[in-house]
Amino acid sequence: MRAHAALATSLLSELGLVAPQEVVLLYLQDHGRTPQAELVRFLGRDRSTVTATLQAMERGRLIVRTPSETDQRAMEVGLTDAGQALCPRIRAAWAELERLAFGRLSPAQREQLTAGLTAVRDAARAHNEEQDTRQ
Repeated sequence: MRAHAALATSLLSELGLVAPQEVVLLYLQDHGRTPQAELVRFLGRDRSTVTATLQAMERGRLIVRTPSETDQRAMEVGLTDAGQALCPRIRAAWAELERLAFGRLSPAQREQLTAGLTAVRDAARAHNEEQDTRQ
């Protein structure tokens, strides 16, 4: 996991990004202008952490935050032209990460890995859902 994360960090740094900035950009590309609260929910991080990430991205002119037209207390987040231009490069970096990390696996090994990681994800989600219902 650490080696994979280090490789991802290296590929992102070549684009001038840090995690999870690339996820935010791709989400905005796929969904358009989005309430900031939705990004907080999607990323699964606390509001202050997401706000700090978005502020850095705004300073880098990758996104723009504006007050919501329907709720002046809420902010909406959208891509700038610079942020939009980075999205194909992010997707290429992710493809390169996948190639470097998993390219040597046989089809059977990929299938086993996918099944194992799916089980881990499902277990984590189930635990989180249990915690959410207890609160």
